Amino acid sequence: MYTGFFRFCRLGFLVFSGAFILSGCASTDGWLQKKEEDGNAPYFLEQQPRTCVDTVGIKGRFSVYYKKNDREEGVHGSFEWEQKPDLTSITLLTPLGQVAATVDVMPQLTTFTIPGKQPKTAPNAESLLRSQLGWDLPVNGMKQWLQGCAVDIKGNSFIATPEKKSVITKEKWQIDYVSWIDGPTMPLPKRINIAKGKDSTNLDINIKLVVDEWRF
Repeated sequence: MYTGFFRFCRLGFLVFSGAFILSGCASTDGWLQKKEEDGNAPYFLEQQPRTCVDTVGIKGRFSVYYKKNDREEGVHGSFEWEQKPDLTSITLLTPLGQVAATVDVMPQLTTFTIPGKQPKTAPNAESLLRSQLGWDLPVNGMKQWLQGCAVDIKGNSFIATPEKKSVITKEKWQIDYVSWIDGPTMPLPKRINIAKGKDSTNLDINIKLVVDEWRF
């Protein structure tokens, strides 16, 4: 099922590589301007710790490297992430900008769709995505992780900052917040690495993300 997805994405690898190198800073003008026009307080307040929200839009690029049974694979492209309290919609695009797959995650049901094919559904998001993609995409954790919030392996809350930028989560994912961009009063993650060593299925994976746009 997922072999076609891999081949589709890998066609534009060289194009993506060039875009990756030449890409400029992430865009925050849209949501910063909206906050000012609405007369609302800045999203981050210096007097308060960072908090994660239920509604956020993110655009960026991804590279996934994984190794299973001593065979190495790689997938590259861009993504659009639209998160609401009861629905998170993810669009995975090839390096040429074509839709490779969409994922809709609801509390009790996840739907995975490849254009031109019948959608696949399952109650467990991670299991469905692994079966369809061939690699793990921890979408439920990423709802918090992308914004810099997590629960560490000891069950403690973790809030990322440029000075405190690495954590191992309770699900045993290693997250590194590699670089940041300026938010209204507090930095936002720009480059994020999400990795996990071999598990019971002998899968070793490293997901590298570059965020180009934040919308709150």
